[in-house]
Amino acid sequence: MKLTNFSLILLATVLVACSNKPIQVSPIQSASYVSNGFVYSLPRTVIDINVDVARTVTIPGPYAAYAQKYLGISDVTTQEKEEYSILSINIGTKSESDPAALYSVFFNDQSLSDFFQVINSGIVIPVGEFKTVSATNSNLLPGAPHDVSFKDLSTSPFIAEEKSTFYSKVQRDSSFVRVPVQKSMIVERNIEEKAKEASDFIFSLRKKRVEFLTIDVDHPFDGEALKLMFAEINRLENEYLALFIGKSSTETVSKTIRYIPTKSDGESSIAFRYSVSKGIVASNDLSGNPILIDIEPEAIPESYNGFFSSMAINSDKNRFDQVYYRIPINAMVKVSDGKNELASRRLLIYQYGPTAKLPVKHLLIKK
Repeated sequence: MKLTNFSLILLATVLVACSNKPIQVSPIQSASYVSNGFVYSLPRTVIDINVDVARTVTIPGPYAAYAQKYLGISDVTTQEKEEYSILSINIGTKSESDPAALYSVFFNDQSLSDFFQVINSGIVIPVGEFKTVSATNSNLLPGAPHDVSFKDLSTSPFIAEEKSTFYSKVQRDSSFVRVPVQKSMIVERNIEEKAKEASDFIFSLRKKRVEFLTIDVDHPFDGEALKLMFAEINRLENEYLALFIGKSSTETVSKTIRYIPTKSDGESSIAFRYSVSKGIVASNDLSGNPILIDIEPEAIPESYNGFFSSMAINSDKNRFDQVYYRIPINAMVKVSDGKNELASRRLLIYQYGPTAKLPVKHLLIKK
């Protein structure tokens, strides 16, 4: 049978009570010495907002300006662009040492092993195991280069041989006459000529594919050979279309934003900002839209108020054989863009709950 946290508290404290040697625990600010003892802290909850973002980079094709003219394709990007979209948001928690809740513990050798039972229960964190959850982590590398190349630019060379006619003056008898002379010249084709040629090749591929699909046309291919032929035609068409419409590559990047709750009556804050063109940006970067975190603690029944008030009073009394601990409070955590809820989860928040002492003498279990 698995013990709950509260059951572990009871068990650990009973073990402490079984020792005749008292354990003394007091807030660190009121402790006069720390010899023959050590310091421990209470845990606090850190909320993890794990965001997965799709990053899409589009590189325009070299013939983008002629997509409408030669292929009838409009709205083609002519500039490199980077776009982001949120794929998922998950909410989780981690525990760390609370620097605002430090306590000193004094005991002798006989009671040391007893207090270790309290440590093992996880309700306190000894100084040797203090931990802090890092503020943020991310594998998002802004501006990471994308290796995009356009290899199939044409089915013919970029240079061509042209014959031009020149006229030379030749003296004949007593006069000069113009004599035509033909010369071959190597010229480079301009970008529009290459775009026209690429579009012609695309239409030729489509025509060839239709011919293979037409029953009346005889061809020597069937079965697996025809399948491979279609795959190659489709590949070539996509490569040549990319010369006009460009190429895109998409990768998933992740970022974790960590938030520490501080207001026991609930709170709302900007967790981070999100921009379609930049992705996740800092909460003070006004170029992004705010993504909010709202935390609403669950109401404690009024009938418990007297009990919690009594614990608070007892916590202020310096008594032996009592352990300071926290009772976590349930809270609903929501992440939204201000209009739409993006994620939500019900969590236990340690620092929202009351801090109290656990009197050992009231927890003795008699057989």
